[in-house]
Amino acid sequence: MSSLNGLKSGIAELTRSAGVHLNDAFAPALARFARTKVRHMGRMVERSRGLRAGQGSAFAIAFIAAGWMYGAVAGGNGSAVVSGLASVVGLNASDIVITGQVETSEADVWEALGFQPGGSLVGFGVGEARARLLELPWVRDVAVRKLFPGTLQVALVEKRAVAVWQHNDRLTVVERSGAPIAKFGIGDLINNRFSHLPHLVGQGAAGRASDIIPVTAQYPSIAGRVQTYVRIADRRWDLMFANGLRVKLPEYRVDTALSRLADMEQETRLLEREIAVVDMRLDDRVTFRLEEDAAKTRAELVSARLKAMKKADLKL
Repeated sequence: MSSLNGLKSGIAELTRSAGVHLNDAFAPALARFARTKVRHMGRMVERSRGLRAGQGSAFAIAFIAAGWMYGAVAGGNGSAVVSGLASVVGLNASDIVITGQVETSEADVWEALGFQPGGSLVGFGVGEARARLLELPWVRDVAVRKLFPGTLQVALVEKRAVAVWQHNDRLTVVERSGAPIAKFGIGDLINNRFSHLPHLVGQGAAGRASDIIPVTAQYPSIAGRVQTYVRIADRRWDLMFANGLRVKLPEYRVDTALSRLADMEQETRLLEREIAVVDMRLDDRVTFRLEEDAAKTRAELVSARLKAMKKADLKL
C-alpha cells in the first residue's frame, strides 16, 4: 500500500509540474482503472518467480503511467503531459541547429518553426513545421529532423535569385524560371542589396530571362558591361549599357548577333565609342546612330571637308 501511495504522490507531483489538472468526472474513472491494473499486475508479478527483485513493481509503475498518460490525452492535456515527461527523462531540445539560411531572416525561421530551445522534442510536429517553413518566400526546400535526446536540425535550401525585374514601378527579385521570389524594397536599395544581379525591364521580361542572360554570359566582354535587359513588345531584347549605349538585338538568332557584337568590340572598342544606338535587327547589316554631340561634331567635320574639297577644285 505504501508503494502505491508513493506512486500516486509521484504522479500527482508530475501532473502539477506539467500544468495538468484532472477534472472531477475523470478522476474516479482513472482511480478505478489504475486500481484494477495494479491488482492485475500484482498477480502477474506473484506468478513470475523468475523475475528479479523490483522488476514487477517497475512493470506496474510503467503500466499505470501509460494509463495516466492516456487519460490525460483523452482529457485534452496531452501536450502538457508529454512536455512534462520529456523534461523528466531529458528529451527537451537544448540545441537547435539551423543551416542554409542566407536571405531568410532568423526571426522568420523561428516564427515559422514554432519551437523554442527547451521545448519538448517528443510532442513537436516535424511535418507541420516543415509545411510552415516552406511558405517562407526564399525557401525552396527544408528538412526538419529530431535527433534524440536533445537536438533539432533545420536544413534550409533557398531559391537562387538571377535578376531584379522592373514592371511599371514595381521591382521584384526573380529566379531563373521568372517566378517572383520577393519584393525589392527601399531597404534593399539603401543596402545595395542585389546590385550584382542583372536588371530586367518590360512585360514578359522575367519569364524570358533564361533566354537572354545565359546566352549573353557566353560573351564576358558584353555581359560584364550590360546594365539592363529591356524586353521589347515581349518579342525581342535591347541591351542597355552604363554609358547610355543601346544595342537592338534581333528577334531570332540572338547568339549570332551577340557573337558579331563581341567581335566588333574586340576589333574596334565599339562599346567605348560615342555611339547612341547599334541596330542589329537585320541579318545583313548593322547600323549605327551617333550620340547627339558626336553627330554634331561629325556633321561639322564633314561640312569642313566638303568646303576644303570645293576650294581645291576651284584652284584647279
